[in-house]
Amino acid sequence: MANNSEFYRGKRKKTAPALIATIIILAVITFAVMLFYGLQKYIVVTNSGLHLEIPFLQDDSAKPVQSDDGEVVQQSFEPVNAQLEIGQADYSNIKAVAGENLGAVKLVYVPASSVTTSGVESYLSKAPDASGVLLDVKTVTGMLVWDSQADIAKGYGTAGTVDLKSIVSSLTEKDKYVAVRMCCFVDNTLASRYTQLALKTTAGQAYSDSNGAWLDPTNATVKSYILSLCSDLSKMGVDEIVLLGMRLPEASGLEFAFSSSSAVKPTPVTAVSSFGISVTRAMRSSSTKMSVQLTSSTALQNGTDEVTGQSADILLKVFDRVYCSAESASAADTVTKGADYVKLGEAKMRIVPMCSGQSPSTDCWVLME
Repeated sequence: MANNSEFYRGKRKKTAPALIATIIILAVITFAVMLFYGLQKYIVVTNSGLHLEIPFLQDDSAKPVQSDDGEVVQQSFEPVNAQLEIGQADYSNIKAVAGENLGAVKLVYVPASSVTTSGVESYLSKAPDASGVLLDVKTVTGMLVWDSQADIAKGYGTAGTVDLKSIVSSLTEKDKYVAVRMCCFVDNTLASRYTQLALKTTAGQAYSDSNGAWLDPTNATVKSYILSLCSDLSKMGVDEIVLLGMRLPEASGLEFAFSSSSAVKPTPVTAVSSFGISVTRAMRSSSTKMSVQLTSSTALQNGTDEVTGQSADILLKVFDRVYCSAESASAADTVTKGADYVKLGEAKMRIVPMCSGQSPSTDCWVLME
């Protein structure tokens, strides 16, 4: 007897060739109809009949021009010798946006090694006239005082251990003005450990001097790092951030190979100004004031130092204050020298002499060690 366990298998459906052909024909017809209606606007009627003129297929230089009576008009074109010239960025006419409604600041400087609760109190006790402090939180070594969570700080071992937020909070509760100073481009630790960020000469050598190795001011990662540190400090509640070393080395005659992607090699002035403008613009939404320390006396006397790249004329338009070293006896003259470059606010509130020994008679000052 035959095995009845065999399963029934139904007929397998097959796609009829006629159906496939029908689908293809319908698709072609549909495409043709769409093409016909889509090209109608390109149908041109001339004396010679109908023809298509599709813009992206036309060679305008060879296209005949017809008069109203249908005659072809001969055209002639003069060759143009055009050259594209890309020049240096000019920041001299940038709009002044900073420096209004500032009050007086009388600060005592606290070095990084003394930025502790007891250390800060000790320095304040030596300057009873001071309304606040200027804390050094990032020196030329590149090491930070506080335990920054910035990726580069954690990854390259530049973060410190001080609970800076607690110190800032304590000073704020005592109604003390809290300014912090951080060095920008002179950063021996990071430039040595993360060599891609180092400032290099045109010979390809990383530049260093008695201060140590330097960072490239045109490098996007350098800018991002400094901004992340500024953001850190702003969130702690500091009143003001002073950028030290935002300049190029005083190495006259030496050229640097910037990593900028600009089509034109930056000058020292455009490199430094561009960095300052970018940082202050990014920090403008915060309540923290942004200031800069001028290392060059030339920048304050002449408006611009072409070697270091610092320009009081430009920087005073985007930074709230400019700090600069001065003798106590001549501090008032220092303020007067910079007054010509102050477009907004008052010079006496925006130019801060940094003096040693005794406090000057100016409205604003920093008493150094």
